[in-house]
Amino acid sequence: MEIKCLRVGSLEVNCYILISGNEAAVIDAGGDAERIIKEAQRSGAEIKKIILTHGHYDHIGGVKELCEKTNAKVYIHKDDEEMLSDGEKNLNFLSEEKVDFCSADVLLEGGEEIKVGDSTLKIYHTPGHSKGGISIATENVLFSGDLLFKNSIGRFDFGNVRVELKSLAFLVNNFPEETIVYPGHGEFTTMGDEMKYNPYIINHVKGR
Repeated sequence: MEIKCLRVGSLEVNCYILISGNEAAVIDAGGDAERIIKEAQRSGAEIKKIILTHGHYDHIGGVKELCEKTNAKVYIHKDDEEMLSDGEKNLNFLSEEKVDFCSADVLLEGGEEIKVGDSTLKIYHTPGHSKGGISIATENVLFSGDLLFKNSIGRFDFGNVRVELKSLAFLVNNFPEETIVYPGHGEFTTMGDEMKYNPYIINHVKGR
């Protein structure tokens, strides 16, 4: 599997394009739909799926346009579905950058496996930053959305800090240190580095 990262939208969301064979899936289409399409086309891949780690406006800003131009199916956890069509719940009211409402084709619960070409993505429900937050694993990589960042975690003032720390503990206890972590914003990291240097993990999450 080939992984490409584009930073999109005003908040520079990490939008990931996962390419396996001639099929592509997009994780967090936060904006710049045309740019996402062109990047996939460079690898000769067709975008078939859009998978959202959660429903905040900065992660869904390009979904409607991308769907209209590719006919890709949209996947989101069922607990965040309403955020796709509610500017209050997806926090778009806090920004001058207004996003178009969109809808989901597949509602996730956690535990699903999604095929992309010859590769398989495993979905984990990891709430806290939002009720329907998910993390996505494949091979030796983990897409953590806005749950886990390099040396930090996602905002919990719109979510639930106790739930978020529980989800963080799940990642720490279920993914090996060599796992590459691709977060929703900022630099890539590894589970090993986060166990050593992330103050939230050191101070609030028990290791293995």
